[in-house]
Amino acid sequence: MKKLNFNNRWVLITGASSGLGREMALVLADREKANLIIAARRKHKLDLLKEQIERKKNVRVEVIQIDLSQPDGADRLFQQAIAIAPVYAVVNNAGITFYGKTEKKHIEFYEEIVRVNFLAAMKLNLLFLPYFREQGEGAILNVTSHGAFIPMPYQNVYAASKSACQFFCEALREEYRNSGIVMCIYVPGGIYTEMYSKSGIENNVPWNNLVMMAAPTAAKKAIRAFKKRKPLTITGLFYKLNHLIIRFFPRKWVVYVTGKIYKPKTGNSQK
Repeated sequence: MKKLNFNNRWVLITGASSGLGREMALVLADREKANLIIAARRKHKLDLLKEQIERKKNVRVEVIQIDLSQPDGADRLFQQAIAIAPVYAVVNNAGITFYGKTEKKHIEFYEEIVRVNFLAAMKLNLLFLPYFREQGEGAILNVTSHGAFIPMPYQNVYAASKSACQFFCEALREEYRNSGIVMCIYVPGGIYTEMYSKSGIENNVPWNNLVMMAAPTAAKKAIRAFKKRKPLTITGLFYKLNHLIIRFFPRKWVVYVTGKIYKPKTGNSQK
């Protein structure tokens, strides 16, 4: 199967201001010579990334400041992106989390998590599909999470939103199997990113343990799989084995063990 060719083509990346999104932008610019449209809430971070890439690489970078938690965020991002240049590929990477005991007082933030992790990704898929069909080509990489397959106490809403995104994207890919549009899903496990450190998870799951992956490594794996058009990519031997194991163990046991691992130490969770 012919690999995707990003050379001198425009790729839109959401959640590009830090973490995995930022590293994927660097990989696409450095290794694939792609032009980039980088989108996130924090414009100053995007401007710094644009400067870093354009100073060293012979590619173009455009910045879109956008809040995908807003109801019209995905629609505005789509319109602004296609006004910049013909978009060849989209990387749906934006994501936020909450770590701590699930309580009613956080419901507004939970709604924001669902809007960013699922609804915005869903909308961008649905907006770009007809655009790519009219264009005659296109590719979408949706970044979900290993948490999409496991109920996660203390990251309850995050896991639920990623599960919704996972199932939606898998079903959508089947519907458009013969459309000529490439649709891939990247399922990372633990990655040491800003979201991970700021949430407080690292107090329970240290960044330097054997199951964590550095963001640059995860980014290289993501873009390599995307280029090869792999429908579903789960990274890390531990997570690949875990993905198989959870199918055979009782659900109650899986949730219990996950809860034991992620239960916050006193004072370590988000307030």
